[in-house]
Amino acid sequence: MGMGRFFPRLFSSVVAVLLLLVPASRPSQEQRKPKKKEKSVRKEILNFDGGILFETDGSLSDLTCFRLAGRVTAPNFFDEFKRIDDEYGTQYRRGQEILTEFPKELHVSFVILDIPCSSQLQQSGPRKYLTQEMMKTLRFSFYWKRGIELRHIESLKQVSAMAEPLEPYNTGSKEELPKRYRWFLEYTVPSTGVPLTDRLVLIVHTPDGRKVARVAARL
Repeated sequence: MGMGRFFPRLFSSVVAVLLLLVPASRPSQEQRKPKKKEKSVRKEILNFDGGILFETDGSLSDLTCFRLAGRVTAPNFFDEFKRIDDEYGTQYRRGQEILTEFPKELHVSFVILDIPCSSQLQQSGPRKYLTQEMMKTLRFSFYWKRGIELRHIESLKQVSAMAEPLEPYNTGSKEELPKRYRWFLEYTVPSTGVPLTDRLVLIVHTPDGRKVARVAARL
């Protein structure tokens, strides 16, 4: 065997032995750490089948307070209507159909009924019920709200306004009790091209501009 052949074989054998003697490299600290699971986004589904409900309390004075409660509807639009929030964002669906805008027109109906003011719940005292004269002075304004921007809705239409007498609390009393009513009001609001992410805001105020109630109907 020549020396030329001997040295390459010897070199290969030495390298092989050295590789066997080198310990396997340990995983780095980062490699050993278990991977953190991505935070899962909880899927939330809100059902608006039948329309958007809204409610708030208002006051004309410390003696006269009321509750306003209503609903926003549109023919067939809110049938099986849902808002879905998941890892992909927010979607509005009617059945399997994805929606992005309100219909051409919305129907807003609400009822107003006087209630005790918060101070009157703590202790008995004078109370003045909401009268027809008071109701006639109130102004109802509608707005579209996007972020902090309020856009006044000009071309809405009042469909109806009705007062329903209520039975007095104490029917056996011989005193002349004040008449109480429940008021029903209906409006149609134009909504062509309005995105579903906008909120419909109702503000009630007196003739001098004082705000007595505010409520938002939102999806």
